[in-house]
Amino acid sequence: MLKRFNLTVVVEDAVSPQKKNMGLEAKHGLSIVIQQKEPRKSILMDTGQSSDTLLHNMETLGLDLEKIDAVFLSHGHYDHTGGLSVVLEKTNRHVPVIAHPDVLKPKFKATPTLRCIGLPLKRSDIELSSRFLFARNSVVIAENILTTGEIERLTPYEKPRGFWTVENDMFVEDQMKDDQALILNLPNKGLAMIVGCAHAGIINTVRHAQKLTGIKRVHAVIGGFHLNDSSEETVKATISDLAEINPDHVCPCHCTGNKPSRLLIEAFGERCNPIKTGDTLEF
Repeated sequence: MLKRFNLTVVVEDAVSPQKKNMGLEAKHGLSIVIQQKEPRKSILMDTGQSSDTLLHNMETLGLDLEKIDAVFLSHGHYDHTGGLSVVLEKTNRHVPVIAHPDVLKPKFKATPTLRCIGLPLKRSDIELSSRFLFARNSVVIAENILTTGEIERLTPYEKPRGFWTVENDMFVEDQMKDDQALILNLPNKGLAMIVGCAHAGIINTVRHAQKLTGIKRVHAVIGGFHLNDSSEETVKATISDLAEINPDHVCPCHCTGNKPSRLLIEAFGERCNPIKTGDTLEF
């Protein structure tokens, strides 16, 4: 049974004030190591945007890529997949890399000018590797640890905007179907959900996990909530619905944004603790 886990933020946009003297590097993006204690299991969720930053911070934090048992990619943007090449190089070839098949799709932003923001590896290199597990549905990584799979979109206000892709030779808005989260089922506590950017919507993600597992109680919601560029109405609706879900812990970071993070702190008080590079959580 999964009784306890440690979560270490390897890469995030800023360094934790408590870890300023460690020499950690901050870089826009996200990478988190989840360590299960009983039985032992280490999962790397996302890789940040830089191999150098990922390696440096892991070494500084006393984490070893060679001891990673599984890699999970929350979605296909560069700031979550940029360190993937060194992960493939340093981890055992039998370590699976779990992702939605749409991570391979071309990904763009069109503002202020058109630019590529997708996976920095060649598609041919990935397709030739047998360690990639592409699935649209939920994948069980270990006992009580699973991915959400493709997330059902139910809320009227959570819609990915500003991202583009190519489908059937047409330049179209990217609905970010590849966006997934990691679910941990904590006995007697409920679910802990770790999100990369929550492009599918943080509320959609939580409700999908509840439906998938049949467990209503939510112990923690952790990661990027992608509220930075959202309207005031969307932020208010998100916080209102999250308050109804009533998690024990809310830990925003990365793309959540400073103002939405402050509003989350106002709403949840001591239950809300933003996380940065170097921070460690234990549940």
